[in-house]
Amino acid sequence: MSRPALPAQLSPSGAIALAVAACIPYGLLIVSLIYGPPGGDPSQYGPEDRLDQLLAQLYAIVFGVMLWIVIGILLRIAVRTGAPRWAVIGAGVLFPISAIAAFVASAASFDLPGGWSILVPALLPPLLAGWAIWLRSPRLRALVTVERASAVTLSAVAVVCAATIPLDIFDRLQMPARAAAAATRNEAIVTQLAGERARREREQRDKFASLTPESPFTDYLDYLNANLPEREHEKAVAQARQARTRQEAAVTLLQEEKPPLFEMRELWRLDVAATPELCKALNGALINRANWDELNQLVGAYLEDQLPNMKFFTTAGCKLDPALDAAAARVQKIIVPMSKADPDRERWNAFIAAISALRQVH
Repeated sequence: MSRPALPAQLSPSGAIALAVAACIPYGLLIVSLIYGPPGGDPSQYGPEDRLDQLLAQLYAIVFGVMLWIVIGILLRIAVRTGAPRWAVIGAGVLFPISAIAAFVASAASFDLPGGWSILVPALLPPLLAGWAIWLRSPRLRALVTVERASAVTLSAVAVVCAATIPLDIFDRLQMPARAAAAATRNEAIVTQLAGERARREREQRDKFASLTPESPFTDYLDYLNANLPEREHEKAVAQARQARTRQEAAVTLLQEEKPPLFEMRELWRLDVAATPELCKALNGALINRANWDELNQLVGAYLEDQLPNMKFFTTAGCKLDPALDAAAARVQKIIVPMSKADPDRERWNAFIAAISALRQVH
């Protein structure tokens, strides 16, 4: 049988360039199919899981359409280089079938995560692109006849397309076992995390039990901010009141570039004197927090936590007017865009009234 005549200037460079371009949507498609499904038993998905799955499916469809468009262009160019008529017809029939098979198998990959259906969209693009590159390459055509290479490739494409249904059935049969295995893995992870959390809590309690009046004040702050029952928290407060370095350490911490104000929200309970040094440091720390480059609502919540400190230390004689003004101005930025019916409006107005009353003390 004579081989089809080759164009004089036949070159695979254009086909290779298209194939390289196709690698981008191909890679994104495979990533969407592997990492898009939440995993586990789809029947147990919650609203967030289903939304994540829906978005991943949308991405997969977009990438799949882009990929098959590039492959279609690649095949159209390639078959003009001298492929047998039957191969051209076969490619014309198999191309849309392959797109449908890839779509169906991709949907099955989302419905039955972790299965074998992903092999269909994973194998079809390399087979079609490889055949197109082979048709455009004189060196490759010299190794194997056009008829044999076309028959093998198109047969492989047909087999992969036909495997869509059997793979879907197999995945459905295997789904209960995969879901059970996933549940077992999740339980093991939960058990491991619980064990690590218990270990950290034991280490934390041992550390707290060893605290003495000479211990660093920052260790007491860790104790105060631990997730403790109310009775134990009150014990931590009582012990922190005995820390001998609490006065000096509080000033030093408040003078830091990013003072730990949240961790020190109960400073008013720790028998700390309103010395000029502490008042100045607290005033600066509050101004720092009021000018924090974060969302207004977040800054407002942090300032709201400091209201007990503001009340205690202004009553004790601290001049915090600059900090109070800065706090009121920042919280006002929360109120301005609110509607009059907003339930939080009353909360923030009450906060501004509370700190304004503190300013009137002077």
